[in-house]
Amino acid sequence: MALLFTFACGRCGKKYSVYYPKTFIASVYGTMTPAQAEREDAEEAAAGAIDAARRRAEGAGNAWVDVSQQSQVTCVCGKNLNLNLADHPRVPQRKAAAGVRQTGLIAFPEMPKKPHAKAPAGPGGTRPAVLPEGGSPPSGA
Repeated sequence: MALLFTFACGRCGKKYSVYYPKTFIASVYGTMTPAQAEREDAEEAAAGAIDAARRRAEGAGNAWVDVSQQSQVTCVCGKNLNLNLADHPRVPQRKAAAGVRQTGLIAFPEMPKKPHAKAPAGPGGTRPAVLPEGGSPPSGA
């Protein structure tokens, strides 16, 4: 499967579909041998996966960029786009949250404490002692 990412220009919003050949990824990141990367790229080209990805990208209105042929891209608005995968987060982040980085433990909400057991049992039974109307405990038994 062709490795394809879509980036939007941070200034004007124009979208770029960027194809990263496996030979490029292997040379930069060392994730596989050069021979294996060339073989996989050749298989993708023969299967038509790269051409199909290009047609889908252009059909969606995205500009197509092949990193093996063009490593620097300047948008139509004049902004230089960073195509280095190592500089991009793996999970999309909001701009507001990108400035603050949380480190350490994540605080989980505390669970409400369970109520304690009922009042202690009265003398000789399982029910609480009931005081007579006078308020003093009964004398003797």
